Amino acid sequence: MTLLIQNLSLQAIIGILPQEREKKQSIIIDGEFSYEYKGEYLNYVEIVEFLKFEFENNTYGLLEEALQDLKMKINSYFPSIIHFTLSIKKPQILNDCIVGAKISV
Repeated sequence: MTLLIQNLSLQAIIGILPQEREKKQSIIIDGEFSYEYKGEYLNYVEIVEFLKFEFENNTYGLLEEALQDLKMKINSYFPSIIHFTLSIKKPQILNDCIVGAKISV
């Protein structure tokens, strides 16, 4: 079974440019979380709340650093997840596209 979280919009301090360190910016998170369904479900509300908490309580330099940190924490807090893909996108950095990074574990 795979749960989907799409277009989770948050405000976060993430980036290495001076203006990114001073003011929160919009980010969009998408995720796919696979687990073996055996009558017990994986609660997507808990995953969304976890992601919100992490971005409210942490600041990251690079998207890659955020994804590595979240990888370790997801593996620890959600042991039933056997595979996941998580992306973080910055919709306001460039005028002609949306940039981001993704991890698949």
